[in-house]
Amino acid sequence: MKSEGSSGFAQDSASAGMTNSEGSCIQLNRLLLLIFLMLGCLSVASSQTEAVSPEEYLSYMLAAAEEGWQNLETERENWRKNIDVNNVFGYLPPGNEVYLAALSANIFEISRDAKFLDRARRILLHYAEHKKAYPPDYYKSQAQYAQGLPALPNIFTFSKYIHAYAILRKHVLLSPRERQIIDQNIAESADFFVTFQEWGPMNRAILRAEGLLYAAKVLPEHPQRDKWLTMGNAIANDNWGQWEIEDATGYHAVWLYSLLAYASDVREDESLYQTPVMNYYFQYFLGLISPAGIVPDFGDANWGGGWERMIPFFEKGATVFQDARLRWAAAQHFRKYLHPLPERKGVFTALVLSDAYRWSDFSLEAVAPTSGSQEVLEDIVGKKIVLRNGWQPNSTYLLLNYRDEGDGGWLFREYLRNTIPVEEEKMHHGNSDENSIVLLMKNNTMLLHDGGYRDFMPSGPYGAYRADYFHNRIVARDGKIALGQKQGQFRFASPGRAAVPGQSLLDFFRNSGAYRPVRTQKIDFLALKHFDLSRTRLIDDHLGYEADRIINYVKELDWFVIFDVIRFKKDTYLTLANLWHTRKILAQGEGWYDTTYDSLQTLSVGGSERLLIYFPQRAHLEEGVETQMRYWQQEKVVYQLIGRHGFPNDLQVFVTVLIPHNQNDDPEKYRRQIEMLNIPSYPEAVGLVINTPQKKYLIGAKLDLQAELIRDWRRPKYTYDSGKTVYGDYETDAYHLFVVEERNKIHYAFTGGVKIVHKNRVLHEQAPSDFGLNFDGSPDQPGVGKLRYWEAEVSK
Repeated sequence: MKSEGSSGFAQDSASAGMTNSEGSCIQLNRLLLLIFLMLGCLSVASSQTEAVSPEEYLSYMLAAAEEGWQNLETERENWRKNIDVNNVFGYLPPGNEVYLAALSANIFEISRDAKFLDRARRILLHYAEHKKAYPPDYYKSQAQYAQGLPALPNIFTFSKYIHAYAILRKHVLLSPRERQIIDQNIAESADFFVTFQEWGPMNRAILRAEGLLYAAKVLPEHPQRDKWLTMGNAIANDNWGQWEIEDATGYHAVWLYSLLAYASDVREDESLYQTPVMNYYFQYFLGLISPAGIVPDFGDANWGGGWERMIPFFEKGATVFQDARLRWAAAQHFRKYLHPLPERKGVFTALVLSDAYRWSDFSLEAVAPTSGSQEVLEDIVGKKIVLRNGWQPNSTYLLLNYRDEGDGGWLFREYLRNTIPVEEEKMHHGNSDENSIVLLMKNNTMLLHDGGYRDFMPSGPYGAYRADYFHNRIVARDGKIALGQKQGQFRFASPGRAAVPGQSLLDFFRNSGAYRPVRTQKIDFLALKHFDLSRTRLIDDHLGYEADRIINYVKELDWFVIFDVIRFKKDTYLTLANLWHTRKILAQGEGWYDTTYDSLQTLSVGGSERLLIYFPQRAHLEEGVETQMRYWQQEKVVYQLIGRHGFPNDLQVFVTVLIPHNQNDDPEKYRRQIEMLNIPSYPEAVGLVINTPQKKYLIGAKLDLQAELIRDWRRPKYTYDSGKTVYGDYETDAYHLFVVEERNKIHYAFTGGVKIVHKNRVLHEQAPSDFGLNFDGSPDQPGVGKLRYWEAEVSK
């Protein structure tokens, strides 16, 4: 932890009770001059891995505090002009000035400039006056106002008001009348928050607990204190060192920031960071950071949502664990939005940065991670996989989210489901995004992106943007779509084979967006020399199918070969679609679409790269493009589709190749390099070849992992002959096969196999050993167990 004087400013101060305005101005000018001089030494552009300095934090904080103070009366007047007495959230006094009070208090603790304490005092004393701007009988409009309007009805500002007061009263002797006003504001607001019950490890609950327990701390003699303590502790205990039930970037940030503030300022207990869960979360969010320098938006989130709160989170983790990678993570978020410093500064952002300053160890350097593709972090809680080739802004990055609701937090999820209108959410604040690709980037260019947050509460039209058809994933519906037919087709015996109208994809799939629970599990993840593999499964017990998404990352090409296989688990009709979203289609042909993302609303996200979406397997599948609102803008839905009957264990396969490429390249050049293999056992297995001028890449996958199981009376249940599959010139019983052929050598890797053969040449074979304890009582017999994986290089 940094010392009191580590910044160089805390000891350069006047006394805490200083009231001389001239002295304050001199002191602030001295502070600003020092910051200016030190920032000049940092050079115009900081390097990507440079940690945020105390001067950088302070520069933003002080400028925002001055700007906020100068604009205070104007903002109050604008607020009064725009009061909406019909707002769904009821009474909403301006929150920014509470943040300004807390920011001013934090700045005082750093600079000891008494001017900031005086500003905090004046804001706190004035705040209840905002109630007078509402009609006198407004409190009758909502049941929760039975005792009158609370001064602080917003859970986001409540604890910050108290935080400013805690610092103020520590350094200033307030008059009895001043203490009465502020104490009353806090007490009536705490009583208000007791009336509405939200609990569980999630963002709004910890905000509520933080405020109630902070109120109990600063008002130890208040007659209602025990009530605040009881409720606050009941909520806080469910959050302390526990798994959060949300799966949404922005709300993760709210929860983390509030939890850390509660630990630091209310409970004053660092033991939170000794819990396995908190250590996990620091590594979890570090592993998710994209080449854009931020954690991507998934679940109920917008691009960049929560970025400012992640800065103090990562700074705190760096300090506690002395982990330079976490300082790097904080710097990434800071420099993404605040370097160079913007002309206009946000008061809330400055407040968050002041906490980052308080929690930072400025002696610790920032060091970028060096790892490659990884699970983030495992297959029980995080359930995400990142495929990447580095941590630079131009690196390639793909994020797969296969998180389901899971078994944890049942009581909390069920309470929310039964108490508030959240039926479109994967509880809580999650989307129907299981097995979806959330983000794909290369060379500072966004190529695939998630759907965004809702249009309006509780969700937008058709469950926007939470429902499954807003995501890059396989989507299934009960029943068979009525496709109609195009002119000249033979689906209907229409006169002259005339066109027959049918249903569109979105018309068939859309509904209210109400969430249907599914289960997910990781089948495999491996990072190999030339390929990375992710295989995850979605299980839909209600519709009666399971779907594996197999992502093969060809690292040398930066291509992604995706096999989606759906297994019917009952005799039924299903309509299945393979969905990919984009902003613009620049060119297209049979089975291929060259796409680009130019914007997310008003934010430019384009660059030099394009994404070729290619469907090399097209037999019996419909394909097309439709348009829908997504992320508050018109987007294109590229799809393959089939409506069909299936018996148990029938398989349906979709193959997609995602090819990032330079905008000047001809996409058809890449499409022509791809060739589907003729697999004798298809659809139990699938494979394709990529022929480049230099190398040949072969990827094969066994889609039915149980087909080779031929006996139960002894182990192993399989033999090589029962599992062998032919992929062009190769034969193997492996679950997955990867080959890179060059002129004089072959590099191969396989998972879950016994043997691999190339043109009658055995490249590798496991020796047999005896397996005993046969269930039929027969003697021990030889068998061969499968390798986890094997990777080698041989000459041709």
